[in-house]
Amino acid sequence: MEYNTYYFLLLLILPFIGTIIITPLISRFAVRKNIFDQPGLHKTHYKAKPLLGGLSIFICFSIAVLIFLQVEDKITTLIIAALIIVLTGLLDDIYNIKPSLKLIGQITAASIVVFGNSYMYNVFIDYFERLYVPSYVVLVLIIGWIVLMINAFNLIDGLDGLAVGSAAIILLAMAALSIITSGSPNVLGVQIIGIGTCLGFLIFNFHPAKIFMGDTGSMLLGFVLATTHLFTIKYPFSAQLVLGSMFIFAYPALDISYAIFRRICKKESIFKADQGHIHHVLLSMGYSVRKTVLLIYFANIIFAAIAVVLLAIDIPARYLLIIGLITSIIVIIIFRKLLMISRHNEI
Repeated sequence: MEYNTYYFLLLLILPFIGTIIITPLISRFAVRKNIFDQPGLHKTHYKAKPLLGGLSIFICFSIAVLIFLQVEDKITTLIIAALIIVLTGLLDDIYNIKPSLKLIGQITAASIVVFGNSYMYNVFIDYFERLYVPSYVVLVLIIGWIVLMINAFNLIDGLDGLAVGSAAIILLAMAALSIITSGSPNVLGVQIIGIGTCLGFLIFNFHPAKIFMGDTGSMLLGFVLATTHLFTIKYPFSAQLVLGSMFIFAYPALDISYAIFRRICKKESIFKADQGHIHHVLLSMGYSVRKTVLLIYFANIIFAAIAVVLLAIDIPARYLLIIGLITSIIVIIIFRKLLMISRHNEI
């Protein structure tokens, strides 16, 4: 499949410029309405910062998608579900709603995309039907995975520019996969628009941040990443697909896994907020906010490159097994090391 380079370049530049224009307007609106993210608890900033930056991401992203991309089920359900995510995030940013209400909004949005495009998940349904798993159970599991990624991205939004920059890197890897595998131009368009929007917002969100995107933005990014990755998949379900997908979401997946691992080791609730996330540990080791974020960007780039290789090249099963075992051992070592540093900092 051939792609028009100039068309996709336009999809990158226009949302980038649009976000640069709209974000200061959203920031002034947040200041006027006194909608700030206050410092304290597990947060790393020391001054109140205007919220609602996620609203500028959504406005530029959705307008570009609706104007430039062909209207189809994937696009329609994506925008409707994204709107639900944004409304849920706005309510939380402004009124600090209960986690259960946030979860309802996330599940509703994920359900719209999954059940509205159920035919797209045949690679999963066909595989698990051989194991006598009903199709509706597979679709529910996919919904659960989308919700997990929404919350994983919500958790890593703890430093200036960390979540939005990581999202841009992951979207770039997904776009590369779409091109290599001759994927849908519409899905590629969503990914490129997402990159442009993220880069535009990053100008205002990189340290020292002028505005935060709040749950509105972090949940939206996690949702868009999870859904567009599923839209990109068109090859049979396999160990290679699972391993590649793990690498493409490596950092948010590692952070949420480490959070659960850490809290279980400390015999605490896995839902308890704390300052033990990976970025917090790096800060405690003496890295500045900028160096911490750039270090995690570099890790994301490495993970993304490995993911592209795993998902674009046919790799024998024995090599996949070796990669999986080595990865598991490295993750365990990293988790133990991070836990030791966290415990040392608490003494």
